[in-house]
Amino acid sequence: MMLFSDEKEKVRWRALTEEHARDSFENLLFSVCRFREITGSYPQNITVVSYDFKQERFTSLHRSAIRFPELNFFYVGTPASAAVAESAKKGEALVRAQFQQDPYGCQGPLYRKKLKRDPFHRSVPYPHGCPEIQGLFKYCGAAPYPGALPWSD
Repeated sequence: MMLFSDEKEKVRWRALTEEHARDSFENLLFSVCRFREITGSYPQNITVVSYDFKQERFTSLHRSAIRFPELNFFYVGTPASAAVAESAKKGEALVRAQFQQDPYGCQGPLYRKKLKRDPFHRSVPYPHGCPEIQGLFKYCGAAPYPGALPWSD
């Protein structure tokens, strides 16, 4: 789809990037924080766009870990190419099982993988721009985060 110049400008101010995440959970959490930094408020709705085989990980595991309301969380899946679909599904089953055991990716194999994805030990700027969820960034446990969150009752 080709955007005309004025349409590009309308989209440009709404398009945000988050470039510090080292795994899918951080991708969601850091994006929520980045949204807060830019707009001054937390999102009322979240739409994740990723491969279709990752849907359960995002909609069930990651959404639940940040306790975002299910009715306000949407997922748009894109198909993986046929050449990699089967191996991707097998890999996804392993990662999903790891996140079921370690929802915040803060220990064991998920944590080790995260460290390998940051070989230069870049500092993560969060949660400075979203102090209301600072506890969620520090939390590490198998049970859901017990603290207050701006989008939860």
